This record gives sequence, structure tokens and C-alpha cells, in this order.
Amino acid sequence: MSNANVTNDEVAVRARALIEADVSARVNAVVAIAEAAKQNDAADARLKQAIKDAEVALKESSNAHAAAWKAALSAGWAEKELRATGVRAPGTSTPKARKRRTAPAVTDAPSE
Repeated sequence: MSNANVTNDEVAVRARALIEADVSARVNAVVAIAEAAKQNDAADARLKQAIKDAEVALKESSNAHAAAWKAALSAGWAEKELRATGVRAPGTSTPKARKRRTAPAVTDAPSE
């Protein structure tokens, strides 16, 4: 659709506006990527710090467990007696919960 009353300057202004809108949309897309990357990096740093903190806490609690075990032995307990109480010796893994097996569903046999 052509309008004979439109000047070359008006056409140029409209063209610039369309191009600038396109450029702005493209720049905004790149800015969104940069922001998402920053958030991802921050989350990754928080995760790594949380892992380090958890590792420190685990080491400290493992040392406390070993010290408590040693103190119990020094207090006259035998390892067999301690295990009989249900406490876990240092360095042993936590017992895994057993999965309960469910009985197969009983279905009525079709009667003839």
C-alpha cells in the first residue's frame, strides 16, 4: 500500500523506528541471557559452598562420633556390648531401610 502524500523523511523515520525496535528486542534477548547466566553462576557457587559446608560438618560429626566411641571404650564398654545397644561404630555405614514387599493382590478366580 503506497501513500503518495508520505515524504521521504517520514518513510525514513518509520524505517528507523522499525529497525530500532528490532535491535532493542535483540539486545534485550542478549541481556536476558547474561542475567540468566549470572543467576546460574550464583546458584552454582551457592551449591558448591553448601557442599563444602556439608563436608566440613560431616567430618566434624564423624570425628565427634569416633571420639564418643573411644570414650565409651575407655569407660569400660566392649565393642560387642556397644553394638548390642544398637549404636553404630564409627566408620560403618548407616543401615539402609529395607523395602517392604507387598503381597500380590488376591483376585477372585472367575467362576464357571
